[in-house]
Amino acid sequence: MALKLITLDLDNTLWETDPVILRAEKASFDYLVQSCPAVADLYDADSFNQYRKDLAECYPSLRHQVSKLRLETLRRVCLQIGCDRDEAARIADEAFAVFYAERSRLDLFEGALEALQLMSDQYPLIALTNGNANTEQAGIRHLLVEHFNAEQTGAAKPAPDLFLAALQHAGVEAHEVLHIGDHPEQDIDAARKLGMQTLWVNVLGQSWPDNQLPPQWQLDHWRDLPSLLSRLVASLETHD
Repeated sequence: MALKLITLDLDNTLWETDPVILRAEKASFDYLVQSCPAVADLYDADSFNQYRKDLAECYPSLRHQVSKLRLETLRRVCLQIGCDRDEAARIADEAFAVFYAERSRLDLFEGALEALQLMSDQYPLIALTNGNANTEQAGIRHLLVEHFNAEQTGAAKPAPDLFLAALQHAGVEAHEVLHIGDHPEQDIDAARKLGMQTLWVNVLGQSWPDNQLPPQWQLDHWRDLPSLLSRLVASLETHD
């Protein structure tokens, strides 16, 4: 069995995401309050984020459109304090730009860039993400043949849409693909159900859920990728 494609998740697979999002949300909210001080009479940072989550619950189609959801939240809050539609749209765009600039300042896990370079020399790489990370600003876009996100495909992992988009783009079968990711359900279980090989990245030291089959392969530090990939490929070849 030959390996022909590697797909990989981004957030919490190549970098730690939560601190980045918190920083970006604070910068965006601070900009919003600076532009429209009346916002502070209605929301603090926590209640503002809760309002965004409430919108996602009310409008399920926005759940996987993370950029659109943030923009819509900003726009609605501006309308709530009395901005006209054009002003609300302008301020929302500006506040989101602040968010996205901070969200795109990413520090890859130690050894991750070198591992990506190694893999891209041997296989086509396709990024599959539920988020909206900017791979150009992360400095890895040149290593990817394609980058699909949930907003493009219309559904977030663990739905199969992102994986199927990669298979179609590369023209390969599921069993010829290795998917690499951090999330037990959204990455590993979802890819395995489609027949892909799977590699669980556990740099952040998660506990594997008791109710799921253990991962086929596990990576605790990106520096171990070269030897692990060699063993993984050798194992596949023995099943030809």
